[in-house]
Amino acid sequence: MARSLQPGGCVADPVSAPRSGELSTEEMLEIFSVLSHDLKSPIFTIDGFSDLLVGDYGEKLDGEGKDFLARIRSAAQQMRQILDEMSHMVKLLNHPSAARQISMDEVVEELERKYAPACEQRGVTLVIDGEMPVVHADPEKVREALGALISNAILFNDRPEGERTVRLFAERKDGGVRICVEDNGIGIDPRYLAQVFQLGLKLDKSRGGGPGFGLYLAKRAMEIQGGSLTADSTLQKGSTFCLVLPQ
Repeated sequence: MARSLQPGGCVADPVSAPRSGELSTEEMLEIFSVLSHDLKSPIFTIDGFSDLLVGDYGEKLDGEGKDFLARIRSAAQQMRQILDEMSHMVKLLNHPSAARQISMDEVVEELERKYAPACEQRGVTLVIDGEMPVVHADPEKVREALGALISNAILFNDRPEGERTVRLFAERKDGGVRICVEDNGIGIDPRYLAQVFQLGLKLDKSRGGGPGFGLYLAKRAMEIQGGSLTADSTLQKGSTFCLVLPQ
């Protein structure tokens, strides 16, 4: 029995020992951590003082000045978002996997609640088609991967409001379990389908959203625990992304 939320309501790549002069994974993570920490302070300062300018001096600025200040604030907030999401991604992918038996029904119910506001805003009906299986996987990595797929499916749909759907379903195939997210959105040109998993790639920058780490994170989160992520799409008909876990 399908339930719907209406609008309004591969094994990880082996890490070889670094050759002489090369940075190890641990060193690169440490460098990123330091850079992230050091960059957040000036970004916070820019955002904070621009906020004070809006409040204390906004009336003294003309329309163009207000527009410039709004752009500064928006850029600072976007930089902070990128750093936060990069930090989260690095921590998640670097954390050792802790696989256990998890109910995908519970994971999906949690994600339904999380993305209910986005569905309402975008006029999307989220349909859960049938029961979800129990799988042996890392709960946090599976949750993040599936959430990234749902988020993309909600965002990239240009059907008229009321006709936009995102369907979640599960199937057993080729000795494994597939958890799939299917949408009836704009689809992806076959020439670019393999590129959507590249780090930071955004085929449509006009839609805003995050920095474009979602599909990369989902793919790596699955590979780290011996799974994979598949993609199939037809222009103007929609896309289907599936998390594939071994039996």
